[in-house]
Amino acid sequence: MNIIIAGAGELGRLLAAKLSKYAHDIVLIDTDAEILQHINEKLDVRVQEGSCLQVKVLKEAGIKKADAFLALSGNDAVNLMGCRLASKFGVKKTVCRLNSRDCFSELDSITADSLGIWAVIEPNEECIRKILGVLDSRVIMEEIRFSHPDALISVWEMRKNNFLAGTRIKDIPAPPGLLETIRFAAIVREKTLLVPHGDTLLVPGDKIYIAGHQDNVHNFIKWAAPEESIPSRARILIAGGTETAGRLALLLAGKNYDVRFIHKDRRIQEKILEEAPGNLLAINGLSTDEDTLEEAGVRDAYAFISAGEDDEDNILGCLIAKRMNVEKTIAVTFKPEYIRITPTMEEINCSFSSTLVSVNAILRLLETRTMRVDAFLQLFHATLTEFEITAKSPLCGKKLMETTLPPSLLLALLFRKGEVMVPEGASILEEGDTVVAITTAACEKECEKLFPKK
Repeated sequence: MNIIIAGAGELGRLLAAKLSKYAHDIVLIDTDAEILQHINEKLDVRVQEGSCLQVKVLKEAGIKKADAFLALSGNDAVNLMGCRLASKFGVKKTVCRLNSRDCFSELDSITADSLGIWAVIEPNEECIRKILGVLDSRVIMEEIRFSHPDALISVWEMRKNNFLAGTRIKDIPAPPGLLETIRFAAIVREKTLLVPHGDTLLVPGDKIYIAGHQDNVHNFIKWAAPEESIPSRARILIAGGTETAGRLALLLAGKNYDVRFIHKDRRIQEKILEEAPGNLLAINGLSTDEDTLEEAGVRDAYAFISAGEDDEDNILGCLIAKRMNVEKTIAVTFKPEYIRITPTMEEINCSFSSTLVSVNAILRLLETRTMRVDAFLQLFHATLTEFEITAKSPLCGKKLMETTLPPSLLLALLFRKGEVMVPEGASILEEGDTVVAITTAACEKECEKLFPKK
C-alpha cells in the first residue's frame, strides 16, 4: 500500500516503523525538519517537510497515488482539514485522529463521511476501553482485541488462594466442553515466557493468556475465579487532567463507583464537577503527593488510575499508591519507550500505552493483511501478531500436527469465514484463514517463510 502519514509525533513515528517493515511505501509529512532528518536516518520511509494543509506538499508526497492518508497530528483542526483535502484527491481510506467528536453533529448533517473522513481514531476512547476491560475484575490484567470483533485474549493473574494453583492444564476439572473452547496461549512466569502444554503446572503469580471467543474466555475466567469481581461502590482514584482521565471519571461515576478525581488545576476540577453525578469528589493537589492521596482516601481505594500528561508522574503516582495499599494500579503512558518498561514494574498492575493502543486500532482499520502488533507480552520481548494464510504458505492445507513450527511460535487463534476458532493439532489451515501467533525476535525470519504474501 502507498500510505501517507501526516504528523511525525510519537504515534506517527511508531506506526511508520511498523508499516515500513512489511513493504508498505510510507511517506511521513511534518513541519519539523529536525525530526524528519532523525526519522530518515532510522526508518525506511520517505519524508516530506511541510504541512498537510498545503496542496503542493501533498502532491510532492504522492497524494494522487495514495491508498491511505493518516492524519495523526495532535491538532484536530489540522487532521480534519488534511483528510478533507486527501479525499478531494481521491484517497479512499482517510483516517483522522481526534481528541473528541465535538466537531460532528448528526442533527446538522456534519458527519465524518460528509467531511471526507473514512474512519476516526480517538486515542482517549481507545485507552478508556482498555481500562474498562480490566477494572471490574481483580485478576484480569489486560484484554487484547483483534481484527475479529469477537476474538479475545484475557491476561489472567493467578492468585495464591485460587483452587487451580498447582493443577496441570490437562487436569483442570472444568465443566464438560469448556476447556475445548479456549486456549492457554502463553504464560509469563518470573519474567520468563512459557509456551504452555497439557503437563504445564499453573503456579500462583502466573500471568496466563487465555484465548478464544470472548464469551468462552469470560465464561472460563468466571468459573476459574468466581470470587474476584469487585463491588459496585468500590472506591476508584483517577489522577490527571487529560481527556482520558476526565471522561473516565464521569463514566465511572455514572456507573455508581465512588470516584475521587485528583488534579492540581481547580478549573479542570470544576468543569468535571459540572457534569458529574453526586458520587464524584474532586481533590485538589498532586497525585504524587502522599498527603493528597491520603485526603482522597487512598488506603480504602480499590484502584488508582493515573492518566495525566506526564508519563513519569503517572508511573510515580502508581508506585506511591501501591505502597499505600491500593489493590490495583493502572498507568497510562504516551512515550513508546515505556511500552516495555512499565510491565516490568511489580507495583503497576496494568499499563497501557496510548500510542500503541492507537497503532493497533489503525492497523486493524487498514486491514493490511500483514503483521499487526496487538500487544507486547508482559515482561518479555514477544508480540501477538496476525498473519493471513496464503496459497504460498507451507502451512496451507496441512494439519497443525504435521507442521514444524519454531519452538517459540504458538498459534493462539484462528479466524475463518467470520468464525473464531481455537487451533488444535488436527486443525487444517486453509487459504484465507487468519491466525493469531505469538512471535519473538528469534522466530521473525522463520515467520516470513511460514506466512508469505500473495
